[in-house]
Amino acid sequence: MKIEHIAVACNNKKESDKFFIKLLGLSEKRVFTVSEDLMEKFFGNKEKKSVVRYGNEHFDIEVFLTEDDSKALDTFTHSCLIAKNRDKIVNDAITMDYEVVKVPRKDSDNYYLFIKDGFGNLYEIKSP
Repeated sequence: MKIEHIAVACNNKKESDKFFIKLLGLSEKRVFTVSEDLMEKFFGNKEKKSVVRYGNEHFDIEVFLTEDDSKALDTFTHSCLIAKNRDKIVNDAITMDYEVVKVPRKDSDNYYLFIKDGFGNLYEIKSP
């Protein structure tokens, strides 16, 4: 089994581009709309949504744009990403005012790293 993509929500495309393109270095692959009919069938939500698909050679992420000021409610669900440039991502995330959680690993110079995007989605970032 292989993950083809994951999906998250974000309030708007500007914030979505900032996080996924500027911070994580992904490319925008396409923008599309999911109709009201399909949204209701898939998710029980009768409102059509714009979706931006970002990715690189390893994975894709679909971002459903809420176009409101809602936030993620789940505090545990997260995606774990492997990044060669983890320290750069940490520094950039701090500069860009994202919430960064660094917790030292016991008996190690290494640390656990989580970054929360503007919507409240949580990403664990590991080194290869």
